[in-house]
Amino acid sequence: MDEKVSQQHLERLREIRNFKDRDFSLSFLQRQFKNEVEKPFKQVADLVEVWNRLVPSHIVEHTRLESMNRGILRVAVESNSWLYELDKALRSGLQQQIISEFRGKAFRRIQLLVNPKPFFTNE
Repeated sequence: MDEKVSQQHLERLREIRNFKDRDFSLSFLQRQFKNEVEKPFKQVADLVEVWNRLVPSHIVEHTRLESMNRGILRVAVESNSWLYELDKALRSGLQQQIISEFRGKAFRRIQLLVNPKPFFTNE
């Protein structure tokens, strides 16, 4: 019995005092990925439904939700003429309606920018 107890004690000491094997996995990136990619993507993905429902369809085709950071939604618009159309709609109360409909993180305003990168179309 005494020998069994001493063996268990030695095993416990080996577990505690031996060096752990190095972790060669990429698990250290998990938190960073979640904060920098997963959360922002989820926020914008949740907002897409509200955006598509409230913004007029002829304008939605020419916009792209870029990012959501510090309560500011950045929206890329195809050209200056579409920027004017969307800005006019947002100033007429659409912005407040979108903000009140979206039940996500603190969302204060929409920032528009002209970005003529190729917009994807449903053909």
